[in-house]
Amino acid sequence: MAQQKRNIKNYLDALIDKDGIKTEVTITLTNQTLIKIVLSLLVSGIAVVMISHLIKNYFPNMQLAAIQKEVIHLKKNLK
Repeated sequence: MAQQKRNIKNYLDALIDKDGIKTEVTITLTNQTLIKIVLSLLVSGIAVVMISHLIKNYFPNMQLAAIQKEVIHLKKNLK
């Protein structure tokens, strides 16, 4: 038995009737769909961590640079 392809229109038709929103809706998740959901969440989490790491390390912190310059200036004045 071939599995029927579903698109967003089919899901909306299943949720909305001529009388309005249906209150009893059954959504069936297969193992393959659950694996896709888990993998997409995992990949998106890894992407967020990598992007934050890249932003943190490759774009300088202007406040930290200003503080370091001030400390160097104070050290020179104290000598």
